[in-house]
Amino acid sequence: MRLIERLRLSSWWEHKLSPVLATLYAAATLLSVPFASLWREAGFALLALAICASYVSVLNDLTDAKEDRASGKPDRWNGSTVGAVLCLLACIAAGIGVLIVLRNDPLLASVYLLSWLSFALYSVAPIRLKVRGVWGVLADACGAHLFPTLFAVILIYHWTPREGPSAWTIAVTLWAFAAGMRGILWHQLEDFASDERIGLRTFAGLHGPKSAQRVGVIAFWVEAAAFAAMLWLTRNALAAGFLALYGLFALARRQLLGIGLAVITPHPAVRMAMAEYYIVLFPLAFLLTAAWQQPLMLVLLLLHAMLFSRQSLYLVHEIVLMRRTGLSGGGSTTAAQDQ
Repeated sequence: MRLIERLRLSSWWEHKLSPVLATLYAAATLLSVPFASLWREAGFALLALAICASYVSVLNDLTDAKEDRASGKPDRWNGSTVGAVLCLLACIAAGIGVLIVLRNDPLLASVYLLSWLSFALYSVAPIRLKVRGVWGVLADACGAHLFPTLFAVILIYHWTPREGPSAWTIAVTLWAFAAGMRGILWHQLEDFASDERIGLRTFAGLHGPKSAQRVGVIAFWVEAAAFAAMLWLTRNALAAGFLALYGLFALARRQLLGIGLAVITPHPAVRMAMAEYYIVLFPLAFLLTAAWQQPLMLVLLLLHAMLFSRQSLYLVHEIVLMRRTGLSGGGSTTAAQDQ
């Protein structure tokens, strides 16, 4: 449990990996990839990206140590720099192992390596793009979302004889990059007060929360348009139906529990718009659609649900709270403290 906490799995396991796997499932649906192959590809993508995300977490802790102490943030390693360095080296060794497996696929290996390099440039001095305004936003968006998503999509393209549609690749690229920008800006706004105390030169710190929010709104509209194109290209009626249900659920939750959605304004009583859909309903739609033609896909669906169950349980918990509130005739309340 201590290692899980130190690797910050709660901040990236579901939020980063489940949407990436959902995109892999969607690409597989487009190319009619058989279950046996998809099982292998999904497992390899999950392992490779989990190694990269672990590296990012440890690297950030090491390179942010001085600022974290100054701002009063908790030290997950309890001053054990040696332990953090050893963990980082283990992640790098595992990442090299992934690159060895990909040695005969230069494009796929390069995209995977770019995720690692993006965060090295983001975190490590003297370049340290994190404190260089917009460059930090771009580096994080690429390393955390764009390159991992492209890695999963290209993985499907290269392990199937069919050529991937270029329109789909463009839509996925725009969606992942815009979602990544919104994600890092949301994080910077969450940390704005502590970062401002120590003069950390993030984009939000340099230009202020209002500018960060404006850029986040623009990113959201690009993200939404690109995602709509993705759904259109896949012709997945279930994904569209789940999106409508998610909208109705969000409206009811706001009315009954006082929990709204926000594009780019962190608050205890709001959720990031679309995040829950990307984590839970996006992969579910494509796994269920594939299972209609390949019943064995239900096994993969069950495994995915087990690996990424936390957000699903939150949604179930909130549905139960909504039902109780509705039956009791109570007004709007905030359930954030129950999470």
